[in-house]
Amino acid sequence: MGCYTWFSVPYIKDKQKIKELAQENLNKSNSYSESSRKMDQYAIDNDLITPIFNLADLEHYDDTWVAYIDVSEWSLLEYNKLNNTNYTLQYDNEIINKLENYGDEPRIGGYPDKIIHSYQEMLDFMKTGFTNEKGKKYDFYYDEDRYDIFMSNIKTFFEKHPDGIITFG
Repeated sequence: MGCYTWFSVPYIKDKQKIKELAQENLNKSNSYSESSRKMDQYAIDNDLITPIFNLADLEHYDDTWVAYIDVSEWSLLEYNKLNNTNYTLQYDNEIINKLENYGDEPRIGGYPDKIIHSYQEMLDFMKTGFTNEKGKKYDFYYDEDRYDIFMSNIKTFFEKHPDGIITFG
C-alpha cells in the first residue's frame, strides 16, 4: 500500500509555549521514575529540542521550534473556534465537508524522511522518487484517474498554507 502523504501546518511557533507544555506534562505525570523526571527536567532547562517536543506531545520535523499539526486537525480546531462548537473528531458527518482535507495521495514506499515545503518541491520529488540507504529505489504510485485531483489538492494546500509541509509515513 505504501506511505500516506501527510499535510501539516505550523501549530505552535513559540519556543516558550512549547517548553511550558512540556513542563506542564512533566509536572502532571505520575508515571515517571525520579531519575527519568530529572533527565526530562534537564532537557527542559537546557533547551534540548527533541525531548521537549516529546514531553509536550507535539510533532516537529527539523531543528526549529515549530510544532506541526495535521491540517485536518488544525481545520477542526479553527472551525470550533469560529463557530463556538466543540467537535472532537474531524470525520464527524456533520462537519466533514466543512474542513480542509487534502487526501493522502500519492503514495510511496520506503518511508522517506523527506520534508516537502512547496508544490514545486513535490513535483520534483515525484519525478525522482526516493532511494533508501540500501540503494533501493521507490517511485510514487497512484491511480491515473485521480492524478489531476490530488495534484490540485497539493497545489491548493501550498497556496493556502505557504509555511505548510508534506511528509510521508
